[in-house]
Amino acid sequence: MQVLQHAEASPTGDWAEQTRRVLTRDLLLRARRSSLGEARALEFRALHLNLPLIREVGDRLQLTGGRRAQAEHDGLEALLEAVRRYDPYGDRDFPESARPLVEGRMRRQPDAAPRVSRRPVRVAVHRLALVIAGTRT
Repeated sequence: MQVLQHAEASPTGDWAEQTRRVLTRDLLLRARRSSLGEARALEFRALHLNLPLIREVGDRLQLTGGRRAQAEHDGLEALLEAVRRYDPYGDRDFPESARPLVEGRMRRQPDAAPRVSRRPVRVAVHRLALVIAGTRT
């Protein structure tokens, strides 16, 4: 069963989604009160915890093949931006504020064939991890 279908069946979503929401808010609250190095590590954990959001958006947009790979790169960058923009003291849960940004970036992908210069998603995740940690690649 897909996460989106299960969440629609229940107004509060399933247990895993609720746990992800609570943990994300907690991680980002702690990141706000931490030193820079620790804050980046906590942001990375929140980013990693919310990677299923990219898959969910890709499934909803019915992206496949090379187009999906391209869109996932942009979705990952949008998710990082959403982690950094999120106000954990506000009323909205993280997925509610991140989903429109991620979906907007993933929709912007051209319908053309994938560019050869795109790196695999694993390399992009590694690069983002290094950026979050504060080092340059």
